[in-house]
Amino acid sequence: MFGYRRTNNSGVAPTIKQVAANTAVTYSVGDALVLTSGKLAKAGATVAPEYIAAQGGLGKSALSVYQVENNQEWETTLSTAGTLTVGVKYTLSDTSDSVTATSTSGVAEVVSVAGTTSGSAVVVRF
Repeated sequence: MFGYRRTNNSGVAPTIKQVAANTAVTYSVGDALVLTSGKLAKAGATVAPEYIAAQGGLGKSALSVYQVENNQEWETTLSTAGTLTVGVKYTLSDTSDSVTATSTSGVAEVVSVAGTTSGSAVVVRF
C-alpha cells in the first residue's frame, strides 16, 4: 500500500479526485494506478503510477484517487527481501502496492529504506 508522506517544497497535500474505474477490478486503498482506455487499472511493475487509490472496492464506476506528482513522497513496503539503494529506481510488485528489489526498468526512486527484509518500510517518489 502506498501512503502519502509529504510534498517537497510545498505544504500542500494531494487533492482527491474522482476518476472512471473498471467495474470488474477490485481496488484497494494505496494501489498504484494508471489510466488504460480511459479507466483506472493497476500499474504494472515498470509503469510509473499516475494515481494512488484513496478508496477501495469492486464494481465502482468511479474511484477516489490521489494524483501522483514528481515532488511527492509515498511510503510503502519492500515486497521481498533485498537491499535497496537510495536514489535508485525499483519496480513495483505484481500487486502494485509495494516495491521490489529489482532495479531493471524501475519506476519508484528510493528516498529512504528501513531494512532489507520483506515488509521493511520504504519511502519513494515517482
